[in-house]
Amino acid sequence: MKKLTDYKDDDAIELWCDLLDPLSAILTDAEIRKVVTSGKPKIEIAKEVLRLHKKEAVEIMLRIDDTPIDGLNIIMRLMALLSDIGQNDEIKGFFGYAEQAQTDSASSGLPMENTEAQGE
Repeated sequence: MKKLTDYKDDDAIELWCDLLDPLSAILTDAEIRKVVTSGKPKIEIAKEVLRLHKKEAVEIMLRIDDTPIDGLNIIMRLMALLSDIGQNDEIKGFFGYAEQAQTDSASSGLPMENTEAQGE
Protein backbone atom coordinates (compact mmCIF):
# COMPACT_ATOMS: atom_id res chain seq x y z
CA MET A 1 0.00 0.00 0.00
CA LYS A 2 1.41 3.39 -0.99
CA LYS A 3 1.72 6.15 1.60
CA LEU A 4 2.18 9.90 1.42
CA THR A 5 5.91 9.49 2.03
CA ASP A 6 6.24 7.35 -1.10
CA TYR A 7 5.79 10.42 -3.28
CA LYS A 8 8.87 12.52 -4.05
CA ASP A 9 9.66 15.71 -5.94
CA ASP A 10 7.16 16.60 -8.70
CA ASP A 11 5.00 13.58 -7.88
CA ALA A 12 4.62 14.88 -4.32
CA ILE A 13 3.63 18.33 -5.59
CA GLU A 14 1.04 16.85 -7.95
CA LEU A 15 -0.28 14.62 -5.18
CA TRP A 16 -0.81 17.55 -2.82
CA CYS A 17 -2.44 19.61 -5.57
CA ASP A 18 -5.02 16.83 -5.81
CA LEU A 19 -5.37 16.26 -2.04
CA LEU A 20 -5.72 19.79 -0.67
CA ASP A 21 -9.37 20.33 -1.57
CA PRO A 22 -10.76 17.06 -0.19
CA LEU A 23 -8.45 17.15 2.85
CA SER A 24 -9.50 20.71 3.61
CA ALA A 25 -13.16 19.75 3.41
CA ILE A 26 -12.60 16.99 5.96
CA LEU A 27 -10.15 18.64 8.33
CA THR A 28 -11.96 21.97 8.56
CA ASP A 29 -15.35 20.37 9.29
CA ALA A 30 -16.50 21.34 12.80
CA GLU A 31 -17.74 17.82 13.58
CA ILE A 32 -14.44 16.25 12.53
CA ARG A 33 -12.52 18.86 14.53
CA LYS A 34 -14.69 18.04 17.56
CA VAL A 35 -13.99 14.29 17.41
CA VAL A 36 -10.26 14.83 16.79
CA THR A 37 -9.81 17.24 19.68
CA SER A 38 -11.92 15.07 22.01
CA GLY A 39 -9.07 12.58 22.29
CA LYS A 40 -11.20 9.72 21.00
CA PRO A 41 -9.40 6.80 19.33
CA LYS A 42 -8.52 7.03 15.64
CA ILE A 43 -11.21 4.45 14.83
CA GLU A 44 -13.83 6.98 16.00
CA ILE A 45 -12.26 9.64 13.81
CA ALA A 46 -12.29 7.24 10.85
CA LYS A 47 -15.95 6.44 11.49
CA GLU A 48 -16.89 10.13 11.45
CA VAL A 49 -14.81 10.82 8.35
CA LEU A 50 -16.58 8.00 6.49
CA ARG A 51 -19.98 9.06 7.79
CA LEU A 52 -19.61 12.76 6.96
CA HIS A 53 -17.11 12.81 4.06
CA LYS A 54 -17.26 9.46 2.29
CA LYS A 55 -16.67 10.94 -1.18
CA GLU A 56 -13.64 12.96 -0.09
CA ALA A 57 -12.15 10.08 1.91
CA VAL A 58 -12.42 7.70 -1.04
CA GLU A 59 -10.98 10.35 -3.39
CA ILE A 60 -7.97 10.84 -1.09
CA MET A 61 -7.31 7.14 -0.54
CA LEU A 62 -7.54 6.30 -4.25
CA ARG A 63 -5.30 9.21 -5.20
CA ILE A 64 -2.61 8.02 -2.81
CA ASP A 65 -2.96 4.34 -3.76
CA ASP A 66 -5.16 3.26 -6.67
CA THR A 67 -5.72 -0.23 -5.27
CA PRO A 68 -9.50 -0.70 -5.32
CA ILE A 69 -11.23 -0.08 -2.02
CA ASP A 70 -13.20 -2.95 -0.54
CA GLY A 71 -14.93 -3.77 2.72
CA LEU A 72 -11.79 -5.29 4.17
CA ASN A 73 -9.15 -2.67 3.32
CA ILE A 74 -11.07 0.60 3.63
CA ILE A 75 -10.77 1.02 7.38
CA MET A 76 -7.10 0.01 7.50
CA ARG A 77 -6.26 2.41 4.68
CA LEU A 78 -8.09 5.27 6.37
CA MET A 79 -6.51 4.49 9.75
CA ALA A 80 -3.05 4.44 8.14
CA LEU A 81 -3.72 7.82 6.51
CA LEU A 82 -4.96 9.30 9.79
CA SER A 83 -1.81 8.01 11.51
CA ASP A 84 0.43 9.53 8.83
CA ILE A 85 -1.28 12.90 9.12
CA GLY A 86 -1.46 12.71 12.92
CA GLN A 87 2.28 12.11 13.23
CA ASN A 88 3.23 15.15 11.19
CA ASP A 89 3.25 18.38 13.19
CA GLU A 90 3.53 20.56 10.07
CA ILE A 91 0.36 19.10 8.53
CA LYS A 92 -1.50 19.35 11.84
CA GLY A 93 -0.43 22.96 12.19
CA PHE A 94 -1.41 23.77 8.62
CA PHE A 95 -4.95 22.54 9.22
CA GLY A 96 -5.19 24.10 12.69
CA TYR A 97 -4.66 20.97 14.76
CA ALA A 98 -1.32 21.96 16.31
CA GLU A 99 -2.85 22.08 19.79
CA GLN A 100 -3.64 18.37 19.44
CA ALA A 101 0.05 17.45 19.06
CA GLN A 102 0.72 17.16 22.78
CA THR A 103 -2.42 15.19 23.68
CA ASP A 104 -2.00 12.75 20.78
CA SER A 105 1.02 11.11 22.37
CA ALA A 106 -0.85 10.49 25.61
CA SER A 107 -4.00 9.08 24.01
CA SER A 108 -2.74 7.23 20.97
CA GLY A 109 -2.38 3.50 20.96
CA LEU A 110 -4.68 0.67 21.81
CA PRO A 111 -6.57 0.96 25.09
CA MET A 112 -5.13 -2.32 26.39
CA GLU A 113 -1.57 -1.09 25.85
CA ASN A 114 -2.03 1.62 28.46
CA THR A 115 -3.83 -0.52 31.07
CA GLU A 116 -1.76 -3.72 31.12
CA ALA A 117 0.51 -2.71 34.01
CA GLN A 118 -2.37 -1.46 36.15
CA GLY A 119 -3.66 -4.93 36.94
CA GLU A 120 -0.31 -6.27 38.21
